[in-house]
Amino acid sequence: MRLDTGLFQQQTQKQILSPQMIQSMEILVLNQQQLEERINDELESNVALERSEADGAGESTEGGSNTEIEIETDGEIFDLDQTRPEVDELVDLGERYEQLRELQQADFWAESTPARKSSLGSGEDEFEWVDHVEGPSETLAEHLISQLRLKPILSPRQIALCEEIIFNLDERGWRLHSLEEIAAGVASGMESGETDPRWQEVTPSSAEWEDALHMVQSLDPPGVGAENLIDCLCLQLHRDAADNQLEELLVRWHLDDLAKNRLPQIAKTTGKTLEEIKLAAEVIRSLEPIPGRAFIQSANPRIVPDILIERDAEGVFRAEVGGQSAPRLQISPHYRELLKGAKKDPELRKYLRKHIENAEWLMGAVQQRNSTLQRVAQEILDRQQEFFSEGDRYLAPMRMQDVADSIGVNVSTVSRAISGKWFQSPGMLRELRSLFSGGTVRDDGAEESRGGVIARIKELVAGEDPKKPLSDATIVKELEKSGVRISRRTVTKYREAEDIPSSRERRQY
Repeated sequence: MRLDTGLFQQQTQKQILSPQMIQSMEILVLNQQQLEERINDELESNVALERSEADGAGESTEGGSNTEIEIETDGEIFDLDQTRPEVDELVDLGERYEQLRELQQADFWAESTPARKSSLGSGEDEFEWVDHVEGPSETLAEHLISQLRLKPILSPRQIALCEEIIFNLDERGWRLHSLEEIAAGVASGMESGETDPRWQEVTPSSAEWEDALHMVQSLDPPGVGAENLIDCLCLQLHRDAADNQLEELLVRWHLDDLAKNRLPQIAKTTGKTLEEIKLAAEVIRSLEPIPGRAFIQSANPRIVPDILIERDAEGVFRAEVGGQSAPRLQISPHYRELLKGAKKDPELRKYLRKHIENAEWLMGAVQQRNSTLQRVAQEILDRQQEFFSEGDRYLAPMRMQDVADSIGVNVSTVSRAISGKWFQSPGMLRELRSLFSGGTVRDDGAEESRGGVIARIKELVAGEDPKKPLSDATIVKELEKSGVRISRRTVTKYREAEDIPSSRERRQY
C-alpha cells in the first residue's frame, strides 16, 4: 500500500446565512404575542428605539425629516464635506438615523394593506368575538378551603384534617393517595417532629379521617375528593334527592357497556326495560367526571389573532396583519441628543453604532415579517373566498407549495410564516395552518379538500335517523352519490379524527 501526499483543489458551494437573515427567519416564525415579547426585550436594552403612540405614529418629533445631516458639538458644526474619521462615523450614524425615521413615517407596519374602513370597533362588527382569557386565578384547593372557613362548626383540628386531604387532590379533584396513605404520611411527620400545631400532638384516628373525607366530599364542586371515576360519579348521584339506585348500579357494574351504547345488553342483564335504561343513561351523562375542570389553569389559554379578516365595501374579504394589537416602533429622539456628545468619545460612538444596527435589523425584520405574512394571508384569501363566505364545506384543496409559487417565495418561507399563527374572521377563530389540506378528485373533475369531505360526513351524520345511524360503509355510498369517492377506511379515519362516535355508539334505542 502506498500513500501519496500532495495539494488538491476542490470547489464547493455553500450558503452562509448572515446574522440579518437568521434574525429575519426568527422574527417570521413568531406569532403576535411572541413578537410583542421580542420587541419588549429590545426596547429595554436599545436607546435608539421606543414604542410608537397610536396618535403619533409617523410624525416627527423634531419638525420632520432632515435630508442634510448636521452634527453640532461644542459650538462646532460638522457637515458632509469633512473627512476626519470620527466625523465620518458620526455622519454615517446620523444618516442611518434619518433613514430609519423616514421608514417609520412610511408606516411600513401595514404595508400592502388595502385602504378601507374597518368594521372593528365601529359598533357594526360582524365578528363573533371569542373571549380567550386565562383560566380562573383561584385554584381548586383555594376554592375548597374558602368553603371550609365558612363552616363555624369545624374546629382547627378538623380544618387541618380536611386541608391535608385537599392538598392531596389532583387537578381533576380526585385523591392522589388513599385515605390510609394520607393518614400514614401525617403520622410519620408527627413522629419526626414535623407537625402542625393544630394536631395538638395527637395522632388522628381513622374515624376522624373518615369524617374529614366526608366533609371534603360535601363541598362544591360535587364529586370532589373521589378515589376514581366510579367513586366520583356515585358521589354526585348521592347528592341527588331522587332515588338513583339504578343509575348507581349502572355506574358500578356497566360503565363500559354504557360507553359503547350496549343498552339492550344492559337491559337483559339487569332485567330492566330499555326505556328505564335510557333514562338512567341520560342522568349519568349529565354528571361531571372531572369536578376540577373549571379550575384547571391551562384549560383556556389566551389567543391573539395574527390576521384579522373582514369584508371590504365591495363584500370581498381582506386580510390585515395584527390590526390594532400589532406592536409599533419608532426611533427615539433621545438618540439624536446622544450623537451630539459622541465626537470625542470613541466608546460612545461604538455604543451608538451597535444600537443603531440592532434597531435597523429589528425594524427591517419586523417589516419583512409583516409584509410576508400579509402576502401569504392575501393569497390564501384569494383562493378561499368561497370558504369564508359559505363555510367548511367549501374549503378548497390548497398546498403550501401552491401559495409559495404564487407569491414568489420558497415553500419553507410559507411554512415559517403560518407557523403558530391564528386568524380571526366573522364567526371563526382558527390556526392558519388548518386551511392547508390535500384533497380528492370528484367525478366531475373538481377537487374536494379534506376539510370539505369531513364537512360532508358531518352533514350526513347530523341528518341521519338516530335509530338507524349511518355506518361507515353507508357513508361511503352517500359520498359517491355526490361524486366523492373515498374508501371506508378513510371515512373511519376522518370520523375518529373529529371525535364522531361509531354508528353503534350513535344509535338511539
